[in-house]
Amino acid sequence: MIFSDFEYFVFFLFVFFTVWYLFPAIFSNQSRETRILHTFLLISSYFFYMSWDYRFGALILLSTAIDYYVGIKLSSETREKIRYYLLLFSLITNLVFILGFFKYYNFLVTSINTVTNPMFGADVLPVLKIILPAGISFFTFQSLSYTIDVYRKEIPAEKDFIRFALFVSFFPQLVAGPIVTARTFMPQLYSPKKLEDIEFRVAIRFFMLGYFKKAVLSDMVAPTIDTIYADPSGHHAYALLIAAALGGIQVYLDFSGYSDMAIGSAMLLGYKLPTNFNLPFLATSVSGFWRRWHMTLNSWLRDYIYIPMGGSRVTSVRRKFNLWFTMFVSGVWHGAQWTFVFWGSLNGFFYVLEEVWKEWFPDKKENATTKHWYNAPLWLFQNLLNSSIFFLGAVFFRSLNWENAWIHIRGIFTFQTGQIRPYMWKDFLWILFFLYLGHIIGYLIFEKGKGKQIPASLEFALYPILFLVLNLATPENSVPFIYFQF
Repeated sequence: MIFSDFEYFVFFLFVFFTVWYLFPAIFSNQSRETRILHTFLLISSYFFYMSWDYRFGALILLSTAIDYYVGIKLSSETREKIRYYLLLFSLITNLVFILGFFKYYNFLVTSINTVTNPMFGADVLPVLKIILPAGISFFTFQSLSYTIDVYRKEIPAEKDFIRFALFVSFFPQLVAGPIVTARTFMPQLYSPKKLEDIEFRVAIRFFMLGYFKKAVLSDMVAPTIDTIYADPSGHHAYALLIAAALGGIQVYLDFSGYSDMAIGSAMLLGYKLPTNFNLPFLATSVSGFWRRWHMTLNSWLRDYIYIPMGGSRVTSVRRKFNLWFTMFVSGVWHGAQWTFVFWGSLNGFFYVLEEVWKEWFPDKKENATTKHWYNAPLWLFQNLLNSSIFFLGAVFFRSLNWENAWIHIRGIFTFQTGQIRPYMWKDFLWILFFLYLGHIIGYLIFEKGKGKQIPASLEFALYPILFLVLNLATPENSVPFIYFQF
């Protein structure tokens, strides 16, 4: 069950009407209604997650129970040594025995066997048939943020297991984010919810925009991207360049589309999720791009990796290492393949390179590129350079394996001959048009404040037409969300 499927619409409508109409009609006691509501949302979230595989429910329940227990113990324990061991227990259990086993075991074993097989003539370690639970990296990081914050005494431990379990498994953001932390989400479980407080127009806009990004734009170009990435040696350098750009854009459309639908779904139930993307392709620097891309993951890495390592409060060399290592961890988090490890390392390298450039050539005019029209060519050059860096890295992110990634890169820089079809150019041009049109409109509305509110009656009257247009534009075969594998 994915957000763009008909099954999800049926599921969500059932949850929505139960929450806002059935429960208020049955229960007159506010506290009892809230308790039943949280229990119902928890059961619904587990049903949603287990619709892929019923065994996934046991795993997320195990992770939830461990961190709930650790949180309770941390709140009552005064001995710092014991508190440290409790945190260590949570970290090892989640990162090694849950995330490490299910996501990284076969990757590490295969890498070791590749090295040792020529020496011993056989595999040293067994490769297991492990099903990777959807979104395991998301709910693991989310649950870990809670125990770390309780250990730091930044938030109190949650005594109610139902509330804590709902925080970990809330279905709109469960399998692909945005990553929420206990400090931002838990207070929402204590605040009363009213149907009249919901911003229906904003929520529906989020969901419809996300659906358009994912189910129309991303899924429409998926066959072209899959064809080229499946056989990079057989395609022309131009086709490989198109695939590099389309691959990066598809990841953005797919993931930001999911995030938008998650935000819209949560808003309709009375909950607020954090923004995950902020027009990243308008960025003119590496650091600016990553401040706009997957913002909740980057915030998590900043708070729990970069700052604990010393952040910016260290020497210049150590600070650069901290930046590189944080991006390296981001790459490892994304996938259990050498392509993701290299992708994260490459992003870290460009991040550090930018820091070195800033030290050698400090910009004395802050935001100069946005203040004068005659700086437009400079802005365009910086934007194209920054986008090219991202698209280069996207080849490793999107490639099926390490060999295909290097064939793809080599084919671009050696101007490889091969197959290229007109539909590849067509897909590239129209998807690029929609991408930058959306970014320009978003910039004018959200950053310049030039948006105009249309009458609510007109907007709601247009919804049936928009639903019909989106339905007609949706490809027949839906494509799984890319970030489900993370």
